[in-house]
Amino acid sequence: MLTFPARTLMKMPTPISDAELIVRFEKRDESALSELYDRYVNAAYGLALRTLEDQDAAQEVVQDAFLKIWNQPRSFDPSRASFAAFFMTMVRNLAIDTLRKRKYEGDIYNEEGELLPFEDQNLSLQERAELGALGDRVRHALSQLSAAHRETVERAYFKGESREEIALAMGVPVGTVKSRLKYALDRLKDHLKGIADEV
Repeated sequence: MLTFPARTLMKMPTPISDAELIVRFEKRDESALSELYDRYVNAAYGLALRTLEDQDAAQEVVQDAFLKIWNQPRSFDPSRASFAAFFMTMVRNLAIDTLRKRKYEGDIYNEEGELLPFEDQNLSLQERAELGALGDRVRHALSQLSAAHRETVERAYFKGESREEIALAMGVPVGTVKSRLKYALDRLKDHLKGIADEV
């Protein structure tokens, strides 16, 4: 049996925990980001790729996820979940958001910039006519809003953008987006009052 002198035995250093690395994000420690990236990039990319089936889109989702945690390290609460669970959930949600945007983006306007109708092939001619009339009223109601309010509603409900994404795209605070949506929906509700009884 082989024996080794005690002095030759070296204790391996304890790996730095994910939570400790995240704490270092607040000090803008890029080496901590690099280490966390190395730990999770492959798993995150695999998940995003399975969801999106698009390499470029998957890479973008992974980059966005790391950027989010880098910019908002306090969004991770180690008392609620492991970082792996937290981060992979974030990647999955971003991938699903990307799919939702892809479904609608570019398909809701015609060449004149008008909203396209979405027809259900199972509807009767009468039902299509009623929905067409409803669509006309909705478009008219939207046209009564200011450009900023109309764009906010369209981004939220036609493109499926989050309030944070709308705020970034329009260059306004999230609070402004929320107040615009509330105002616009109240105005639309007033304009379309009684419509449910007519269709």
